[in-house]
Amino acid sequence: MPNTIDRPPQRTSNKAGLLLLVWGITAPTQASVLVPQTPLDGACIPKYATALPVFGPAGSIPRVDAVQHPALMVTMKEIDQQVLPKDQGDTCGKGVKFGTTRVWAYETADAQTRKVLGPANWPAVTLDTQARLATRIKYVNALPSFNPANPRGAGLVQGLFLVDQTLHWADPLQQMCGMETRDCSTPANAASPCCQPYTGPVPATVHLHGGVLPARFDGGPDSWFTPDGRTGSGYVTLGNPGAGKAIYEYPNTQEPGTLWFHDHTLGTTRLNVAAGLAGFYFVRDPEREPKQLPQGAYEVELALQDRQFDTQSQLYFPVDAPVKAHPFWSVMYEGDVATVNGAPWPYFEVEPRRYRLRVLNGSNHRGYDLNFGKAIVYQIGSDEGYLGRPVRVRKVHLTPGERADLIVDFSKLAGGNVILGNDEAGEMFQLPEIMRFQVKKTPQGGDPSCDPGLSAAEGGCIWPALAARLTDGKGHILAKVKIDKVRQMVLNENFDFPQTLDELVNNTKWDGRRSPSIAAEFPQDGISETPRVGSVELWEIINAYSPGTATQYHPVHTHLAQFQVLNRQEFDVKGYLAAWESAFGKGPAPLPTTCTPGKACPGYGPPLSYNTPNADGAVGGNPAVGPFLLGTPTAPTAGETGWKDTATAYGHQVLRVLVRWTPTDTPVLKHQSYAGRNLYPFDPSDGEYVWHCHIINHEDNEMMRPYKVAK
Repeated sequence: MPNTIDRPPQRTSNKAGLLLLVWGITAPTQASVLVPQTPLDGACIPKYATALPVFGPAGSIPRVDAVQHPALMVTMKEIDQQVLPKDQGDTCGKGVKFGTTRVWAYETADAQTRKVLGPANWPAVTLDTQARLATRIKYVNALPSFNPANPRGAGLVQGLFLVDQTLHWADPLQQMCGMETRDCSTPANAASPCCQPYTGPVPATVHLHGGVLPARFDGGPDSWFTPDGRTGSGYVTLGNPGAGKAIYEYPNTQEPGTLWFHDHTLGTTRLNVAAGLAGFYFVRDPEREPKQLPQGAYEVELALQDRQFDTQSQLYFPVDAPVKAHPFWSVMYEGDVATVNGAPWPYFEVEPRRYRLRVLNGSNHRGYDLNFGKAIVYQIGSDEGYLGRPVRVRKVHLTPGERADLIVDFSKLAGGNVILGNDEAGEMFQLPEIMRFQVKKTPQGGDPSCDPGLSAAEGGCIWPALAARLTDGKGHILAKVKIDKVRQMVLNENFDFPQTLDELVNNTKWDGRRSPSIAAEFPQDGISETPRVGSVELWEIINAYSPGTATQYHPVHTHLAQFQVLNRQEFDVKGYLAAWESAFGKGPAPLPTTCTPGKACPGYGPPLSYNTPNADGAVGGNPAVGPFLLGTPTAPTAGETGWKDTATAYGHQVLRVLVRWTPTDTPVLKHQSYAGRNLYPFDPSDGEYVWHCHIINHEDNEMMRPYKVAK
């Protein structure tokens, strides 16, 4: 029988308003400076007045069948979508009537016939693929730029989501504003083009989150392209599709799972995703999937995203903490409206039977602790595929980028309502309710799906063979697993608010050549993480935020490679930071003149030599964390026991993951390594991947690093 497991109670959660108090923020200060906006209180939008938009057999829009249409064309468009309740007004008595909302959306068509298969929508209509059958997609960027002569015409979205040119970003016009620090709040700089919102051609790219694919089709941050044909340094395409286009091919050779695709443009990911550029991507494999899961109209995807709106029904993206050096970038974005599949607090009519719900946290910053009231819930999968068995859970915890595959049983709740609740405290707005399931009194027929509460011998679900295991799921490495390398890397920030605020991976800039210690050791390209293909590495991610500041969590996401969560452990952050700071001045490069030996030097890179193992035997250029560990490690949650691509590093904890650069179903050799053997159906050493924080406001301001797979 499956066990009942919840997330560990010691998990550090963010307290509402804590960051606001630390930063001295009392209320949003501005949104767009190009289009006048008045924020609409989210409480004025009626709950459960809008039906859940559903793709597939349960909805009015079918999923896109990539088996029947292996060559697709996905066009990025600006559209008007009925998001807020149609023909209704606010419940606050202010006379606001809801109209359509301007969003950016993906439209999917057959690349040969041009027949539209999935109309432009936020979120995109789901792409349904099958393992070992490749999907080729021509991406077309048709996003319009803001027009000051007609501010509410085509290009409105760019006028609402202000691009901050002072970040290290795509910069299609090559103004190089992010290469130097300037205070945009001073009169002398106020008129500088770098301190104005960008209104040029829109850069965009597409990343298949969770995809196991060649780097050239990964949709990395420098692979952007604009409608008029400008391209980033990482732009690659099959063939010659023309200006504003790129053709990618996804091999779909990985295990079945719930993936999603979204924009990943350097420095504007937070804006493009919040504007609507995201959608589900399913990989199915009848040979390796459990039998008799709820299917057809009883399999439903749920994309959870929080948003804000203005009194004109438009999206509202405020700059809540303007930093002097970054006038339009904010360290976080949270909304006061819960949206599911692009609808605010929707309702969904279900039958009293089992449903399969594929849930995505597609938010910029917000985490969710989900509960389904009195409904019985089993988790059967996570980011990259199925768990070893169904696990009954009371809550489902998801930080940005994570997915959960669930079976929810409404069979004993006929005629009632089930609120999808959220116990995670937001930092700006609380969202205790997400949507409502309205359970019909009678089912349309019997329920042929398997009962996850029973074993196979009892007539329950027949589970496929386990994918390769590196851990026992209880916090320990399996004895037969050989670890090829250990890395210890620090998550930190340059906290000099309001002058400067950078989120950093290993105290290193996105371009490592701008960090002296990394540039000294890796002068060619500034890339410090170069794992060998086939290897298994233990990554210890040290979330070293200072005591007295918010214990900010960071969802760590790796492109290409999947991992298994080993465990987490508290550490003496004050003691470790003292040792870490004292190491500055002992590194492979001189400190900048603005830094002092024995004090943290933001952006310098790790304080010590990256490739010299520390006392724990770990590379990464940081003092060993071992002497500062507290208590015993905590095992991963039930939903983290499978293969993942995103896991949460909580404040003042060490997150340990085992990362492997082989397909997830590759058998584990006893005390041996595949290092140096490429088992992918492509060459992963041809190009670059990235790993980063999936709070996308953070990755837009330096909390991301490229990595290369070595042969």
